[in-house]
Amino acid sequence: MPNPKLFIILNALSFQLVWWAGVLAGNQLILLSILLIVGHFLLSQSPRQDLQLMCLCAVVGMSVDTALTLFGVFVFADTPYWLALLWLAFALSLRYSLVFFLRIHVFWQALFGGVFGTLSYIAGAEFGAVLLPYGQWVSGIVLVVIWSVLFPVLLLMSRGQYTSILTEESQQ
Repeated sequence: MPNPKLFIILNALSFQLVWWAGVLAGNQLILLSILLIVGHFLLSQSPRQDLQLMCLCAVVGMSVDTALTLFGVFVFADTPYWLALLWLAFALSLRYSLVFFLRIHVFWQALFGGVFGTLSYIAGAEFGAVLLPYGQWVSGIVLVVIWSVLFPVLLLMSRGQYTSILTEESQQ
């Protein structure tokens, strides 16, 4: 098993690869994303907790994206299976490569979530992975509001998992 710092780096790289594969190739590279997610579990020292958090956060994220699609904020040419895999990878990053966000005030979590969550979708639209029928400005405002709440909530969900893992490790 890799040391914790190496695992954090691998986690960050995996998330970026899943993002780029999905945005640039859509469903064509989902096998790569699946392999990266499976690789996470093969190397993880707490796969059960990772699985619980991944499922919980991914359901929340996919539900938000589904609602945005139903309301016409997003339009996809094909069913974006790659986006579901991106949510799985993002959820796994909350306890590892994004864990430092747990140490900052919720205001900053909301600010970073609003800015970078929104930029991720805007960039995806620029690469043609998603259409934003309401335009970048309206869609961006909607996404800023959503991600300003969503990111701190997902971090809070991961905090429960994170603290329970720290407690388990300190008892061993």
